[in-house]
Amino acid sequence: MEKRTSLDLSPDDSLCFSKSFVLDFDIRLIPDHKAYFGYVLRIVSNDNQNIDLIYNEKQTSFEVITGENFSGISFAIDSPRLFREWTRFSLRFSPDSLTLQFRVNGKLSGSSAIPANFRCLKFLWGASDVQKFDTKDVPPMQIKDIRISENNQEKYFWSLNETSGDISYDLIRKKAARIKNPVWIKPGHQKWELLTTFSIGSFAGLGFDPRQDRICVAGSDSMALYSLRNGQNMLSWRANRRINLRLGSQAIFDTISGKLYDLYIDQQKVVAYDFASGQWDGDFEPGKITEFWHADKFISPVDSCLYVMGGYGQFKYKNLVQRYSMASRKWELVSTSGDYFSPRYLSALGADGKGEFAYIIGGYGSKTGDQMLAPGNVYDMMRYDVRKRSFKKMFTIRPSATQFTFSNSLVIGPKSDEYYGLIFPNVRANSWLQLIRGSLTDSTYTPLANAIPLSFHDVSTFADLYYSTLSNKLIAVILHFPTLDDKEKITEVRVYALNFPPESEDALAPEKKEGHSRYSLFFLIAGAVVLAAFLLFLFRKKLFRPGIRGGGAVVSVIPDGLHGTVSYQQEHPEKVHRSSIYLFGPFQVFDKEGNDIARLFSPLVKELFLIIATYTIANGRGISSEELNEILWHDKSEKDAMNNRSVNLTKLKTFLEKIGNCAVIKESGFWQVQVHDEEVYVDYKKYVSLLASAGDPAKGYIHPLVDIIRRGPFLAQTEYNWLDDIKSEISNSGIHICLDYLESKQGKKDPEFAIEIANCIFHFDLLNEDALIYKCKSLIQLKRHTLAINTYQKFLKDYKDIYGTEFGKSFQEVVS
Repeated sequence: MEKRTSLDLSPDDSLCFSKSFVLDFDIRLIPDHKAYFGYVLRIVSNDNQNIDLIYNEKQTSFEVITGENFSGISFAIDSPRLFREWTRFSLRFSPDSLTLQFRVNGKLSGSSAIPANFRCLKFLWGASDVQKFDTKDVPPMQIKDIRISENNQEKYFWSLNETSGDISYDLIRKKAARIKNPVWIKPGHQKWELLTTFSIGSFAGLGFDPRQDRICVAGSDSMALYSLRNGQNMLSWRANRRINLRLGSQAIFDTISGKLYDLYIDQQKVVAYDFASGQWDGDFEPGKITEFWHADKFISPVDSCLYVMGGYGQFKYKNLVQRYSMASRKWELVSTSGDYFSPRYLSALGADGKGEFAYIIGGYGSKTGDQMLAPGNVYDMMRYDVRKRSFKKMFTIRPSATQFTFSNSLVIGPKSDEYYGLIFPNVRANSWLQLIRGSLTDSTYTPLANAIPLSFHDVSTFADLYYSTLSNKLIAVILHFPTLDDKEKITEVRVYALNFPPESEDALAPEKKEGHSRYSLFFLIAGAVVLAAFLLFLFRKKLFRPGIRGGGAVVSVIPDGLHGTVSYQQEHPEKVHRSSIYLFGPFQVFDKEGNDIARLFSPLVKELFLIIATYTIANGRGISSEELNEILWHDKSEKDAMNNRSVNLTKLKTFLEKIGNCAVIKESGFWQVQVHDEEVYVDYKKYVSLLASAGDPAKGYIHPLVDIIRRGPFLAQTEYNWLDDIKSEISNSGIHICLDYLESKQGKKDPEFAIEIANCIFHFDLLNEDALIYKCKSLIQLKRHTLAINTYQKFLKDYKDIYGTEFGKSFQEVVS
């Protein structure tokens, strides 16, 4: 519950109004969650009068509460709109007449009385830690574009147009709003997230079940089901009778029958997997290699038939249209008319919602089908009419400077005249998948989101694209098949997700001009347990530069406010590194371009890296293979442990190459992480070096040390048995250095900085009494008495929650 998200427009004070004012914001609920009850917004006056906006799950309506009573304002919103589109809420307050008008998309939904003197207010979205109004009931929702106007003049505007950090600045007066446990979802519309990687036996088949919102990967003796429903992102397995899946076969999920079909065209055979029984209804015979690599397929509801088009094999590109009847279980070669459908493979196909038309775009082939006669990339868009059995050429897209082909499927819609596809250079082994959005009526297309790394080996690589209506995400899946010569027949599977609608990656860049940002960032307030491990990667000093108006990658890092945070502007900013590794706070790794690649690390690769990195920095030597085996592979034989270590070190080295001058090496029998300090920044390494200069405040160690610690505890939310002692040593050293400075002459000169240091101590020890004393005294010295009392009361609550007993000192004893 403590990880739920909150947004406070004025964390250190209230916003005051002398005349009528209007609060506007956009909201939509996140679909497919189990619980939706909770507080959307709480508005609290200085004398503790409140107006609340609550979503009443039982009545599927929004309710406005004044104090402890229903205000009479209650309204419902059409579910498809509420979950799929942004809805604008407008609250017009008239303090003179003591009235509130509530409008939804400009239409009046109701009015009510408001308390007297309702002028100096705190605005709290989601969870709240404010005394008396502490709540953790939050509906899963998204918020953006918060505006406050007074007397018809816009006074504040928070677009929430940041991509990381826990501070959002209003674009008019630079008022800082604080977000606790933020989940910025703008990057989720621009950067693919690697959801999972796993292996499955034999030559796998791939399908997507939109009804259950799950990816189905068929192996020779098991079925892997990766569920996206309710944000589970859960992988489960079902064993089945062994089946002889062939290299080059393909799978497709049929929404009509609810079955997964695997087809091998060369044997004119289709076998079905029944999810109720968990078994296949047939098998394939051994035989020759397929002649229909990377063919396209779809199932049409018009005639309940499976269609297969194109393919490649035996030096021939194909343009056959083959149809399989689910009812008669017979194959037919379809004779087509209309425009010429040139032989090809590596094209993409998508069908419209009714299954009347199939759109096929791009590929690689030749006009004759002969590989020796002028083969090349194909860029036309063809439409196949199921009823008329005819092709029509719609247009030809213009390729970029790099030639490309497509992954297997097109996503048609949700708008009826657009498509989404994944393109990739087919002449490179180290290739990439790039999402594009195009029109079904003309040749224009637009690249969207970042690229997905793709190791392309022609017939050993398969990629596909799906759209999940339940999760409102695009799903990309990559399969790497074994070759016929590989001893181990294992298919490697990678699953990526991108929030819909996707956006251009360059929209992440800050908008350096006056006025509001062009780009709207959506701020996700998750009602379910939301983890707080998101991007905090540059220092705050940047945000105070004049002239920067929209949000961007430059953020202000401020502690989480467990004891009443006060911001402090950094006097000695550290150099910002693109190539950087952060172990304080959430684990983050930034490559040479400034992209956070920590998500690429599988749990095992992440732990392997952290072991080697922390041991290297802590003892200067690293860790031996025997120690690694004991920690990670103690249950495996020496040979198996060595194989696992070799495989995962190879993966790790690939990721470290993206960072820059950073590598894993073995020296004198010990594994080490080596970095070039001038090119790669590691906060833990910097922390250790600063400890060496600690003790003499004149050396200026304390400011860069605080800059490191303010990100949060060492490896927050990362727990390993081997890590406990390291965390303890770092916490003890950090607390010791901070307290030593606070007791020095320099530490007593700057109460603002003393508060910042106390917040850092709280990162290490939530119930540190010394930090409480220094913080409360400093707040009183700055005449912030209310904040001092709030800090003390929060400490009392945390103390009782953890120890089950009352804290033994009064507020007067703490500050005396």
